[in-house]
Amino acid sequence: MPSLSMRTNAVFAFLILLFFTGSGFASTSTTTSLPYSHQNKQLQKTLPDLKKYASGTPRKKAFLNAIVPAIDKVNREIMNDRTWLLERRNAKHWSQSDIAKLGKLCRSYDMTCSSPKRTNWNALLSRVDILPTHFVATQAATESGWGTSKLAQSNNNLFGMRCGRGCSAKAGQVQGYYAYSTIEDSVTAYMKNLNTHRAYNSLRSERAKQRLGDDDSLSTPELISQLEGYSQKGDAYNRYLRQMYDSNKTLITSAQKVAQNS
Repeated sequence: MPSLSMRTNAVFAFLILLFFTGSGFASTSTTTSLPYSHQNKQLQKTLPDLKKYASGTPRKKAFLNAIVPAIDKVNREIMNDRTWLLERRNAKHWSQSDIAKLGKLCRSYDMTCSSPKRTNWNALLSRVDILPTHFVATQAATESGWGTSKLAQSNNNLFGMRCGRGCSAKAGQVQGYYAYSTIEDSVTAYMKNLNTHRAYNSLRSERAKQRLGDDDSLSTPELISQLEGYSQKGDAYNRYLRQMYDSNKTLITSAQKVAQNS
């Protein structure tokens, strides 16, 4: 089942309040990502106590500075795998190590590839792809209340990822939801969920369509419009995500630049 978050009307109203605080930083820029190049950045493992920061821009910056390096790292690793697949797709000769790597990649994306010739390459490449940092950061901010929710603070769970009865949480953690050791682990699990679960076929189809464009770029607003099944609020949730993105994309871009220059 697709992962759902703890979404009550009170929480949603609180997030709306957070959204409008500092909304003057909206930008008309169409930039959705920057190169994922800050390889030596020391990642924060857990979120700081974000309630210690003043609401609005100071809290948003602290949250984004904590999560954006992890998002970019996961995206960079995914892009490395995607680039390898694109380079090997039409290869006539495959070494045993290459075949083993292909099989491992397929399994990690919940696909079966018995051999290069029997691989559904279009389906595989539709899964082995990034989600723009702006897309991921926008949803993390929405789901975690800019990192202030108990789920984010105690479970390192930024995206409301449920585990139902199949997992147990430690004392002090939120029951029924995944708990992650690091921010990076939370991002990795979220990316795999959106890249493999059938509920997000329309999102992956839209991304694959965008990859056919002349510049191979991805549009965060268009991807948000195709994020079906993540929330019980449906289209209202997607509209809210788009508002969050429009209002905070400049701050997200700034966080990427800070990470790259660190």
